[in-house]
Amino acid sequence: MDNKLGYELGNWVVSQIQSPDRPTQTTFSLLGLEWDLLPGVFPPYTDPGPGLFASWVPYQKGSRFLEMGCGAGIAAVIAAQRGCERALALDINPAAVENTRRNAARHKVAGQVTALTSDLFDALDPTEVLDVVFWNTPFIEAPEDRSCAGQIERAVFDPGYGMVRRFFRDVVPRLSAEGRVYLGTSEAMGNPEKMLRAATDAGFEARRYRSESVELPAADFGDSPVVKAHADERGIVDMDFTMYEFLRR
Repeated sequence: MDNKLGYELGNWVVSQIQSPDRPTQTTFSLLGLEWDLLPGVFPPYTDPGPGLFASWVPYQKGSRFLEMGCGAGIAAVIAAQRGCERALALDINPAAVENTRRNAARHKVAGQVTALTSDLFDALDPTEVLDVVFWNTPFIEAPEDRSCAGQIERAVFDPGYGMVRRFFRDVVPRLSAEGRVYLGTSEAMGNPEKMLRAATDAGFEARRYRSESVELPAADFGDSPVVKAHADERGIVDMDFTMYEFLRR
């Protein structure tokens, strides 16, 4: 595990989401729309990443689209609204799958969105061919021997980046000839070197597609010495949310 700042922030995020003092929220606003949120599903409003990534995906009318780790199903619903021929949504968390179905119904695209409980691609029909695959990855690298305790941790941590390696290996036979993969990550909080190595090993070329920086007050994260060590003289930590595009070589 190389990124101590990312791991510290990841643990903080999990503690905040799972805090018994956190108000229960069943709906939220994102990208100008209202969404349902079920218990046990990662709340996409906790940081700018989910909204930015979902808005950056180049949805192609008539294409076959997949949102991996769909959570509340933001990207899958938008894909259906933008005219994708097929919008698939996969998540290992059954509550996230139900949440996606509810949001598809809420936005009147239930007939175009198929949500399945799946460990990465395992539940997908072997004959399914995809044009665009998007994943807002659990980009916080955890130690390889860490066992994620519950679905919120699964949405945040990737122990040893094993999921990213498996994702790139398994996505290859699912893509059409011109198929593209888009991953949401953070260069400040994640491990882009390991992600890019996994992509290269699977035969992909990568490019930095879009990125946006935000300033986070270190004081928001308590007395963490790791966060303070990364703050500037103003007490600010510079953070990014970055999307990569991958094409097969």
